Amino acid sequence: MKTNDVSRREFLAAVGAGVMAGHAALQAQPPTRLFAYVASWTSGPGIGVGNGGGISVFSVDTATGAMTPVMRTGQEFDKMNTGYLAVHPNGRYLYATNEVESYDNEYGGGAVLTFMISPSDGSIAHVGTQPSMGVWPAYISIDKAGSRVTVANHGNYDPSVRIVKKNGVPEIEKVWDDGTVALLPIKADGILDKPSDVAVLERTTSVDKVTQRSAHAHSVNWDPSQRMLVACDKGCDRVYTYRVANGSTMLAEGKMLKTEPGIAPRHSSFHPTLPCVYVVNERQSSLSCYRYEASTADINLLETVPTIPADFKMNNSPADVYVHPNGKFVYSSIRGHNSIAIFRIDQASGRMTLVDIVSSGGATPRGFQFEPGGRFLFAGNQGTGNVVTFAVDAETGKMMPTGAKAEVPRPVCIQFASI
Repeated sequence: MKTNDVSRREFLAAVGAGVMAGHAALQAQPPTRLFAYVASWTSGPGIGVGNGGGISVFSVDTATGAMTPVMRTGQEFDKMNTGYLAVHPNGRYLYATNEVESYDNEYGGGAVLTFMISPSDGSIAHVGTQPSMGVWPAYISIDKAGSRVTVANHGNYDPSVRIVKKNGVPEIEKVWDDGTVALLPIKADGILDKPSDVAVLERTTSVDKVTQRSAHAHSVNWDPSQRMLVACDKGCDRVYTYRVANGSTMLAEGKMLKTEPGIAPRHSSFHPTLPCVYVVNERQSSLSCYRYEASTADINLLETVPTIPADFKMNNSPADVYVHPNGKFVYSSIRGHNSIAIFRIDQASGRMTLVDIVSSGGATPRGFQFEPGGRFLFAGNQGTGNVVTFAVDAETGKMMPTGAKAEVPRPVCIQFASI
């Protein structure tokens, strides 16, 4: 699967030289410590290995990418089906989705939790919970100011059945949960406030008769200017945009773009400088680039490229996508093929060219993330219960395992805090 033509020793030496140069440039600055926060599922498709859900905390060696355990949330969070995480820009708070139908046994949907991060060792303590305003909250993102979060609520695949009478004749009526995008303000103390606005996605259907019978919001992200949100509806093959005024806690309707039927747009990642957002498609094994205009929330498809080799015929399903911090490359994880695809980004047009496809070091790479400097990529393999560290060459985009690996039950999302 790898196409790297250099040895691991040569590759790591080259990356290490860049790390040392970066360290020398930062000697005048106060040292910071890096911590990784890894979300674990308790239930869901392709559950994986390991017991219990919750969140695991690791300290990260910024020179080698090695992860050392700090703590894992206690027994009271073992049933927390942690779907996604977001870290406050100040590094003091962690926000997490509890991806369930009923977090409080009142059948009111999932929840979003606030954890305070200890500045001494990176450990976390629960300090607040709010309803997510939907079922199975799959994603959470935070604005640059640290004043608002947005949550994508996926909804159920199975409907509720109601019996209604029409003209005196009993009929069966099927009702699916709403797919929603919710906005929650962050209070001055860093704790999430009650939801201030919710956008309900249009109920319709698409190609697949199991996963696309209703709207399923799977992600929502802020553009770099913080004026626009992009939400992916994998259930109805749609990409939505919302306009958000500076400091506003309300969502203004933007645009709705219908994608190719049956591709299931899932996660998105914005380019740091180009007006481009990259969307991974769950059912097509492809990656799409959209051009957008933040001031109007307009969005249009530029191109779509495959993420797996043409001769791979087994079941596979892309999961996550991130643009490298330097903006030169975009990466996507592919479950089933158990790999990460790397594409070079044309710095004028935003178009993509395949660089490499690399084994994720395990099975079912649902989530991955770069540490803030972009020198290491951490791949969470849900199926094998591990997080594998890769060194990344910032000039070529290629990556190679460092040999560092952490055991985590069902890892599905990884985020970092610098303290």
